Amino acid sequence: MIFELLKMCLDKGASDLHFKVGYPPILRIDGAMVPLKMNEMVTADYENMLEAILDDYQMTKFLEHKKLDLGISFANARFRVNLFFDYHGGSAVFRVIPFMQLTFDDISLPKAARALVNRPYGLILVTGATGAGKSTTLSCFISHILQTMTKTVTTIEDPIEYIFEDSLGLVNQRQVGVDCRTFEEGIRGAMQTDCDIIMVGELREPEAVSITLTAAETGKLVFATLHSNTSLQAVDRFVNLFPQSQHPQILSRLSTTLLGIVTQTLIPKKVGKGRLAAFELLLALPMIRSLIADSRLHLIQSYQETGGETGMVTMDQALAALVLAEKISLTEAMAKATNQNALKKLVEQGAPAPEGKPA
Repeated sequence: MIFELLKMCLDKGASDLHFKVGYPPILRIDGAMVPLKMNEMVTADYENMLEAILDDYQMTKFLEHKKLDLGISFANARFRVNLFFDYHGGSAVFRVIPFMQLTFDDISLPKAARALVNRPYGLILVTGATGAGKSTTLSCFISHILQTMTKTVTTIEDPIEYIFEDSLGLVNQRQVGVDCRTFEEGIRGAMQTDCDIIMVGELREPEAVSITLTAAETGKLVFATLHSNTSLQAVDRFVNLFPQSQHPQILSRLSTTLLGIVTQTLIPKKVGKGRLAAFELLLALPMIRSLIADSRLHLIQSYQETGGETGMVTMDQALAALVLAEKISLTEAMAKATNQNALKKLVEQGAPAPEGKPA
């Protein structure tokens, strides 16, 4: 049954399949939850699903911890799978990860963000809410590097999502819990190899953040993800993983290593099916670095709003540009805006922020 449902998920262009005891299977299509006209899933269905996708080691681990994250391949896609229990019994969410690698043009990534891959070392953060497409954007960066540069890349993920292939560059993909015990161990191991670029699937713990900064400080180009809705929130979240007493030190380190923050969200298209990404971009220009080092974070947004010539853009400016291009509706844009009044004003003025020159 599970593979029939996964095929249906792909055929219908869904981003997720929810498999939950006590409910019929549910697809998420263009952001909307669509229940399938099927019988409710029972415990036996859930157990059969587990047997179909898990090996003995994974089954033991899942039953022991009552949760498990893994990646599986099926048809022309991979799926990130989250298994867990709740009040009703077993639950699972399958997220679609296409085998086909997208390009910068496919996702309309701003040119100034694309140019960050040319920097020899430093930290690039890709942020957004869950399901905002962070993994897809990261995959575009890594695919571009492998296809155009003679670099060595190591990814540390939990679980491995996109599968990359060696090209001009070489790639090693390590899964936490399988190829290394922790993110920190994986990053430290990558630093000890002849590795130019490190991709960290997600920064969750202070130890991983600290060793990530160390990697950037010692000459690696590091990509990592965080959950945040704006660049400023990303900096706050990054720093607040640590005790207050360590904030000045972390801000100082971040100010010297940060290259840029790409924040994104997905919005349904105004015409046709599918969703588009809106990108906010903060570049670590000298003034931005100074504000971070001095802990004057509240001033960052004003520089970002007026930094169009450098390529910087706020989320509201990015949304306004999509509305004015008639790619998304104002209603959908308002739902994603950080400041609805500011977004309305930008649309009324009819002047989207210029993309500027690559940094």
